Amino acid sequence: MKKYVIQKITILIFILFIGIFSLWNVITPTKEYSENENRTLSSLPETNIHTVFTGNYDDLFETYFSDQFVQRDSWIELKAAFKKLCTCIENNNVYFGKDDKLIRSFMSYDMRSIKQNVSIINEFAENNHIKANILIVPTACSIDSKDLPSGSYNVNQKELSEFLKNELVNQNYIDIYASLENQDDLYYRTDHHWNESGAYIAYEEICKQVLQKEPETFSYIEKSDSFFGTMYSRSGAFWVEPDKIVEIKPDKEIEIETTYDGTETISSIFSEKRLNEKDKYMYYLDGNHAHVSIQTSVSNNRKAIIIQDSYAHILIPYLISEYEQIEVFDPRYYHDSVSEFIDENTDVYFIYSMDNFVEDKNLVFLK
Repeated sequence: MKKYVIQKITILIFILFIGIFSLWNVITPTKEYSENENRTLSSLPETNIHTVFTGNYDDLFETYFSDQFVQRDSWIELKAAFKKLCTCIENNNVYFGKDDKLIRSFMSYDMRSIKQNVSIINEFAENNHIKANILIVPTACSIDSKDLPSGSYNVNQKELSEFLKNELVNQNYIDIYASLENQDDLYYRTDHHWNESGAYIAYEEICKQVLQKEPETFSYIEKSDSFFGTMYSRSGAFWVEPDKIVEIKPDKEIEIETTYDGTETISSIFSEKRLNEKDKYMYYLDGNHAHVSIQTSVSNNRKAIIIQDSYAHILIPYLISEYEQIEVFDPRYYHDSVSEFIDENTDVYFIYSMDNFVEDKNLVFLK
């Protein structure tokens, strides 16, 4: 009899649980965007003969139900916390590092892509009669390896950097690995990018190896203390503290005019409006654009062309103090000629993160 009562109570609790959450889902307004996950959420699929009878409706509805489930962020955070409690070292390819650092893993690469990109750069330099400056930035899982959990595995980026240096022997390979190694706080804790401290070290090396001069001095002005980056969104570790975003301001006065994609022109390289968005790293150079043209009041007749990924965005505020003109190109979006911008006073840079460079398929558009 007692066993029968317990079974009935258990069934009742289960029915109540399903009923409550079903009703909760029905009355909860549909969300279009997840700030924590930094992505658009699925909406209720349209019910029609095509979606129902092709078998596609079930998949669409399942995705919608998963995206719109009540308290979704709390469940994601609970899952991540439970995995960490169970001694899992990562979630969605993001390591749970020491002091709540969220570090993206880098476990493999395609050697064919590497050789193709090396060949493209060497051919581009030869065709334009230049010696390109190559800055390939190791990622946090290499430089901050001491902060990784026990048992983590990543590509040996130091060896990979040496390989690239040998393959690009005809170019000026700016090796910054040793300068970054064994230093702390060079990368954001919640994002995959390096921060202003890491970028400054690269700027110092550029002054030494390319410009043959002493670096300029800068001031740092805090613009936001609530930056949650891509590793925060991917890991589900919504309990970690945010990063800070700072303005990098040259101590000498410089006037700037920045044009994005040939349309919008502003008198800054910083985008204040991005500080109100989730991805506050877009404060630097307004995020991703095909072509950014920067004119400065520096009067030295020197031009820089930067072929890059987003790692360059936080480095460019340092470089404006060194060049009269900077042309920035993202091969993901820019497929026209870069060569036409090159003249005898031009320094050409390729600036990428290591993990992006070895997988990037877009340099084939470079011409």
